[in-house]
Amino acid sequence: MDIELQQLRILHTVAETGSINSAAEELGMSQSGVSRVVQRLERAAGLPVLHRQPSGITLTTAGAILLEHADTVLPAVNRMFTDVRRCLATDDGKLSARLGAAPAPTLTPFVRCAEDLGIAPMSLLVDESGQRLVQLLGNEEIDVAMFHHFPELDPAPPEPVRHEQIAAQNPYLCLPDTHPFAARAAVGLADLRDEHVVLPYPECQPLTGHFHTACAAAGIRPRVSSANSASAAVALGHALGAITFTYWPDIHREARMAHVALRDTPLHTVLLLAWRQDGPLDDELGGQLVASVRAMHSEFVATACGTRRPGA
Repeated sequence: MDIELQQLRILHTVAETGSINSAAEELGMSQSGVSRVVQRLERAAGLPVLHRQPSGITLTTAGAILLEHADTVLPAVNRMFTDVRRCLATDDGKLSARLGAAPAPTLTPFVRCAEDLGIAPMSLLVDESGQRLVQLLGNEEIDVAMFHHFPELDPAPPEPVRHEQIAAQNPYLCLPDTHPFAARAAVGLADLRDEHVVLPYPECQPLTGHFHTACAAAGIRPRVSSANSASAAVALGHALGAITFTYWPDIHREARMAHVALRDTPLHTVLLLAWRQDGPLDDELGGQLVASVRAMHSEFVATACGTRRPGA
């Protein structure tokens, strides 16, 4: 069985952080997802690559050998793809770039903004985890990304990655209009102490881990269920009389459901646009894309909410 580049990158992160859990947080993956990748690497190598001990994780001799070669192979592969991309262009002369984005309502308009500036998407990777997209940017596996970032909970993007804020997005609770909270303008995290909360995307969405972190800091442990998509979470919450999260309260209006602001938590996000400084986008084109995406976001929200922008 062949060893994959992703396996080597994850081994590097596990060795650097010293634990599966810390590596999963840094990569924006689930702990079980990182463990499965390591297990596949061990099957490919035919030997264990990690010593798992109560005090932490260390590399076996085989793991150390793999990591030593990975430190040579991964930078070389990254340089190879960078050199190839710099000479790529489509038949009509457009610049080719690999895009990454969260599955937000503005995904399609984001791609259109890139195309309008003469950027031809060579590929499009959709991933809920902003940290995962940042890692892919740092590893030169994608060139441009638009994603959600939790300023109080996520590490800042690394130095080689340029990033600009597109919009701020605050958390809301989506709940049945018969719920006691439905008549309130806002609630706090402590109000959820005895509530049933439904979270979407349990495997890949960082909101799940961040929600538990915020609840632990607030000293509460609400009952939590999960669903495999945002729409499934809303449906499950409606059926159970439970609460779900949303960052788009004025766009996604469900019948007999109310949206109530969640205040004073670290769960607010910003929508970021990021690109590699040594990638196909220079600062001028990157700045043009930021301006275009900001205008797109404002136009999209205004249109979806049935309102007009000032001066429009």
